[in-house]
Amino acid sequence: MNITAVIPAAGMGKRFGGDVKKQFFEIFDHTVMYYTLKALNRAYPFKEFILGANPDDFYYLYSQLAQADIKSYQLVQGGGERYETVYNCLKAVTTEYVLIHDAVRPFITPDVVRSVVEAAKDTGAAICGLQVRDTLKKIAKDTVEKTVSRDEYILSHTPQVFRTALLKKAVENADERGIFITDEAQAMELYGVDVRWTPSLPDNIKITYLNDINMTEGLVKKYFGE
Repeated sequence: MNITAVIPAAGMGKRFGGDVKKQFFEIFDHTVMYYTLKALNRAYPFKEFILGANPDDFYYLYSQLAQADIKSYQLVQGGGERYETVYNCLKAVTTEYVLIHDAVRPFITPDVVRSVVEAAKDTGAAICGLQVRDTLKKIAKDTVEKTVSRDEYILSHTPQVFRTALLKKAVENADERGIFITDEAQAMELYGVDVRWTPSLPDNIKITYLNDINMTEGLVKKYFGE
């Protein structure tokens, strides 16, 4: 199945802190972005990679794509919000299906990628996620209101795979309704599409805070042999 891989990489990483954007932070001799590109490129034979980013970062991204041995790609100007970046990228997609993946989730495996791709064939929308292990509480400020069933929840990860035309309509629908979406699956949910899910892995972490780097060095060695 022909699929385009889209990576929104225009974020400033405010929660990460520091002077370097988290996708460009170096672990050993390579950036987080390089590891993400490398992992995806070996996980599935994508027709093309499309990266949504700040034009000021384009030159640097060319080098990251080259190091990851990716030949077919486009760089697209990102937006102020993630969904805007994704939508700009979607306008350049020519394949029936598109995979969306966070720039800062470098520890993705071929098995997880392929399982999400297969699941998306059912309804045109699929994600991967982790079932909640801990006891889950609903809170109101500093007070616990009640315990909720963890069996009814998962932690949503990427990659997420969608039928391209359907996702474009879903993102447009959310924008028209003034609803701020935090991932593309939410747009599909709002559009009335059944979203399938498959298991992710605990290693598939999203690097969000500078402290996260401490736990990633071992994972880089595990997945990339650095």
